[in-house]
Amino acid sequence: MLVPNHLLSRHGYAPVTRTRIASHLRQIGVVEGGVLMVHVRLSAFGWVVGGMDSVVHALRDAIGATGTLMALSGWEDSPYHVAGWPESWRQAYRDQPPFDPRISASRREFGRFPERLRTWPAAERSSHPEVSFVALGPRSSELLADPDDGDPWGPFGPLGGLVRLGGQVLMLGAPLKSLTLCHHAEATANVQGKRYRDYQMPVREGDEVVWASYRTLDTFYGALPYWDRDDLEMGDSIVAKLADQAVAAGATEVSRIEDCTVVLIDAAKAANAVRAWIEANFR
Repeated sequence: MLVPNHLLSRHGYAPVTRTRIASHLRQIGVVEGGVLMVHVRLSAFGWVVGGMDSVVHALRDAIGATGTLMALSGWEDSPYHVAGWPESWRQAYRDQPPFDPRISASRREFGRFPERLRTWPAAERSSHPEVSFVALGPRSSELLADPDDGDPWGPFGPLGGLVRLGGQVLMLGAPLKSLTLCHHAEATANVQGKRYRDYQMPVREGDEVVWASYRTLDTFYGALPYWDRDDLEMGDSIVAKLADQAVAAGATEVSRIEDCTVVLIDAAKAANAVRAWIEANFR
């Protein structure tokens, strides 16, 4: 590993290690034996000795052998824009290998952590191609079971399980605008006019490739008409606005490891706060 020169010459900076991360997480209240959903921006640390491997080891050290890690995985190819592509592009999309939870890579824009967790020994993955999650630990199968209602963002999906089991969300350098839990609050809010997307994706069923139909909450363009509000403009991060409600409700604890901002979130408290704001503003 080539140590960044600007960190070598920086007075007082100490490389971040597995032991240091794990110790910090225990100090700020990560629950041993709990369920922990994690978002990571590795570059925020400056330098982690051992890279993402050290982060995963540190997270496992913090939650212990009876704890479970979880992350949003997704898939490399999003279906949201396919209908608007030229026919040759749509054909190229149809020619892709099908989604296979065992081998299909996590979506790149979600960062390196989901893919590293997906490939960790004994990790499991849910079967929804667009809204797949990965988990590692004894509660994995319970969290990743397919919801009977077909709604991966809803109360019976992985985020619903996170809330139900008293889980936490950890942001390691990742901004609050990536707080996926907000989509669970949208899915479970008692309001009218939610927006959904209908699409098809290729999935492997045994030895066959099937183009399966899905309908999920529109988390790309917005599940609700947020931009009709006077306090939001096109280009604003909706998730960041929703996450602000969790902060205001006291569901977050903020600390630091060197340059890295660490935010620990009570999943149930945060989801309740975001849901309450949605219901107050979109009835």
